[in-house]
Amino acid sequence: MGKSLKITALSPEELANVLSQAGRKAISAADVRIIAETAGILAPDETINLIDYTAFLAQEVAGGAD
Repeated sequence: MGKSLKITALSPEELANVLSQAGRKAISAADVRIIAETAGILAPDETINLIDYTAFLAQEVAGGAD
């Protein structure tokens, strides 16, 4: 069995891997980090909460913050 992931504390590499496996397009850890930094959701320990990441992307698709 593979390593268990904590969705509230993923490294950019782990999140890029999960997103690439779930989608049809590869995403790099560098791209994930840039998005997380832009969103202000990169934690001090360099991890990303998948829920916050997804919420940020959904907000961007919907046209940004009100």
